[in-house]
Amino acid sequence: MSEPMTKAKHILRDKLARQIVEGTLKPNDILPNELTLAREYGVSRTTIRDVLRSLEEKGLLERKTYVGTRVRSIHSWNLLDDEVLNWSCGVMSQRRFFSSLMELRMIIEPQAAALAAIRANDADLQAIQEAFTWMNIDNQRIDPEGDVAFHQGIIKASGNMFVAQFGGAIRAALYHTIYLSGKEAIDQAGSIENHRQVLNSIENRDALSAYSIMIRILKMTVSDLGLPPSEIITADTSRGLKNGRTMT
Repeated sequence: MSEPMTKAKHILRDKLARQIVEGTLKPNDILPNELTLAREYGVSRTTIRDVLRSLEEKGLLERKTYVGTRVRSIHSWNLLDDEVLNWSCGVMSQRRFFSSLMELRMIIEPQAAALAAIRANDADLQAIQEAFTWMNIDNQRIDPEGDVAFHQGIIKASGNMFVAQFGGAIRAALYHTIYLSGKEAIDQAGSIENHRQVLNSIENRDALSAYSIMIRILKMTVSDLGLPPSEIITADTSRGLKNGRTMT
């Protein structure tokens, strides 16, 4: 049985993880054996074993008998894990990082809003309402944590067991895009009003309205992050898909 993840283990794990995401440790590199790593970092072999196991679970490493511990490429990383996202943010190309996150949110959140309008129960509605009150400081400024709670509440209220679990996994994705866009947003009052409208649509059981307004919110986030709209491919009533390209 592995030991609890102590502070020392967290520090060592973060150090190794950042070496992987920064490219100091490259894909297919083989790490030294556990005994060598233990001596290098001045910790026990059990500590090393637990750290490597944790990074393996997150997709950064692969351990095989007679081969050793191999660094895996980004395509194997669990990018929806909040710690992996935190390690990756600022290391990957910022444009690539946020474009991918926003495309992910475009895929999930408009449909989640539509489902919430159909399925949300009283407790779900209360949670979304309370999150809106939290995020709306004075009708002019947005509290980022309240904004995250608002979007998570809608994902949970979708009533889809897979989407609901997925929503928990992308908390860091929500945090990175919402917090950073909130800091830079030109029109926070306009964003608050859009959030109010999506809340009203869910309360009124208007799925189509909830869907379209959520797309509007996400497009504003794309703009606030300074991303070229052409990089975020969306399929909605104003922009369809044809042969893999957006139609204008």
